[in-house]
Amino acid sequence: MKSRNAFYPLGLALFMAFSASGFTPGLARSEQEVFLSPESLVRGLYAAVSFDPGKPADWNHVRKFFFPEAVFGVRKTRMSMEVLNLDGFIQWFEDDVKKFKMDEKGFEEIVEKLKMTVFGDTAQCFVVYRARLKSPPGAQGQIGLDSWALMKKEGRWWVVSVTNEIVAPQRALPEELK
Repeated sequence: MKSRNAFYPLGLALFMAFSASGFTPGLARSEQEVFLSPESLVRGLYAAVSFDPGKPADWNHVRKFFFPEAVFGVRKTRMSMEVLNLDGFIQWFEDDVKKFKMDEKGFEEIVEKLKMTVFGDTAQCFVVYRARLKSPPGAQGQIGLDSWALMKKEGRWWVVSVTNEIVAPQRALPEELK
């Protein structure tokens, strides 16, 4: 009679093979595909924080895009920037959802332009995006610029950090991103 421990090497080998291929246990294959390239990771994240009225963002899903140690440099007010960790970013976003009644109106961030540079297991991406409430229809929203630092590890791409800036009369987009 074989011991259960005889299956340990097989299980370990399967886990290592899945990890090397970018497979993450517990995620459906279609859900995992978003993590397999830096561009799909970034585009998938904008989709993940967008939601219809009455259907808030799935923050557990959003967390899967980031290393737990990820850093967020965000424009908190017209005059100030702040550095947040992942929990702080989610709390700030959830506070805005309540403050601006986004749960009733829906919210979306649309990628307007993306400029990606990939080198080995690192990537840098600038994204010009439009953030807007879904209601009323046709709302113009706010143009912003995100700078993403990405890293490939364990067969998939992760966000290491993001820095955010909002376009304003005193802060126009750089020419190369218009």
